[in-house]
Formats: sequence, structure tokens, C-alpha cells
Amino acid sequence: MTTQDVMPEQPPKPWAVAKLQPFPPIAARLMGMVATDDVVFQKVAEMIRADTVFSAEVLRLANSPLLGCRRTVLSILHAIAILGVERLKSLVMMVALRNHMGGVLQEPSLLRCWRHSLACAFLCQEIGSAGWLDRDQCYTAGLLHDVGRLALLAAFPGEYRGLLEAADETGGDLLEAERELFEIDHCAVGCWLITEWGLPEDFLAVVGTHHAETRSGKFDVAATVRAACHMANILGFQVAGPADSKPLEEIMPELPEPLRRRWEQPDAAMIELAHNINAVECSFL
Repeated sequence: MTTQDVMPEQPPKPWAVAKLQPFPPIAARLMGMVATDDVVFQKVAEMIRADTVFSAEVLRLANSPLLGCRRTVLSILHAIAILGVERLKSLVMMVALRNHMGGVLQEPSLLRCWRHSLACAFLCQEIGSAGWLDRDQCYTAGLLHDVGRLALLAAFPGEYRGLLEAADETGGDLLEAERELFEIDHCAVGCWLITEWGLPEDFLAVVGTHHAETRSGKFDVAATVRAACHMANILGFQVAGPADSKPLEEIMPELPEPLRRRWEQPDAAMIELAHNINAVECSFL
């Protein structure tokens, strides 16, 4: 009897999944490499340098006003020494996702999806830091939480634009609309991609549960992403439709104490968030 005889038959992939674009190999390999405890900085630098264009984009982002480095970052190895592996990993993931979407970000409705992911990344970084979590890991989790949505809009920009326009007009459920059109929603797509691209399994809970409303009673990375997603919507960085219907008063108890006072008046947070997102976008020009 062969292994194939005893393995359960795998369900067919939804047609939309089969047409998704591949993730940049360098990003997937790098994520696997830095996920181990015995990271060799020289090997990480060599891998990034092997792709000239990718390396240049990472360095440009590392030298952007967003990070505020006092000294010019001259090489990938220098970036690792100054920023650390976790921060460099988040920069690599940002460049990879941005490149993955290509020219679709010229569409205003699709650009909102990218800005929502950036907003969640910055908010996760702040929430996670206040909750004594690794700020850079939280940043990467926020950036990746909607990877399924970003992949769908990269592969089907016209179709996804139609979903967003309908949600703007009717306030309908985007998850349900995705299932009707693609036979799968972006949360399930994201989980499939995390596995398919060989990214750390820690991101599965983040990608798969960021729309869940149940509380685990534990303030972890997944809970941070859920709170950041709501905050991004409230601050005007929603994907589609009106701002989040969940009032700020309901989100506040989920946040670490230091942030509750800071976000009682959200205007300043919105301005700071817009500034950070603009700094990222200018770095890609």
C-alpha cells in the first residue's frame, strides 16, 4: 500500500486560487531563513543582494524618513546591523507585497486596500509595543493580515474593483461577496498562501481570524491585529464602505492601558498614521 492510498483525497482548489500570482521567491526564502533561532546575518545579506532591484528598494526604504536613521544605510548588512533582523524582515515583506501588486495600485479603490494594510501595520506596531509584544513582529503581522485580499486584487483587479464599488454603494459584506464571486474569501486565500509560500505558520492565526469577533482572553499578536484592523477603519483607512460600525468605546477595553488615553482623541492618531503611510509611498516613487 502506498502513501497515496492512505492519504485522504484533497478537495479541488477554488478556481481563483489556481490563478493567483507567485510570491517573489527571495521574500519567501528570506522569511524561512530568519524564522530560525540561528540566523546568519551574512547569509541573509547575500540573499537580498542577489536580487539587485529588490536590494535597492529595501535600501531606499531603510533610508526613508519613516525610520529616521541618523546615519545613511549603505548596505544590506549595514541595515541588518542598524535595524535588526525583525525590522529588516518587515521591510522585505513590504517591498515584496508592493511588488506583488504591481501596477494595480494606480486604481484609487485598490490603493485603499494597500493603505489599509499599511495602517494596520503601523497600528499593530504601536499596540503591540504597548502590550509588551515584539513591535516588529506585530508590524509584519499587520502588514500580512490582508495578504489574501491583496493577492486577489493583484490577480483580478477588475473583478475586485467591482466588489469594492458595490460595498461602497450598499455597505454589503465583502467576505460574502468574495465567496460568491471567487468561491473563497480573502481570509481562506491568505491561509492558503501562507502555507503555499512557505511563510512562518505563526501568521496563520492572524490571517485566518482577523475578522473574528470572539475574544480569547489573551492579548497576543492575533488580538493585536484584530484591534488594529478596527482602529484603521475608525481612523478612515477602511477598505470599502463607511467607517467601522464598531464604536471606539467598544475597542478601547481591548487595548493596552497606555493607548486608551492617547486615542480618546483620535484626530492626532489619524494625522500621524497618514504621515507614516505617505512616507512609505514616497519611498517607492
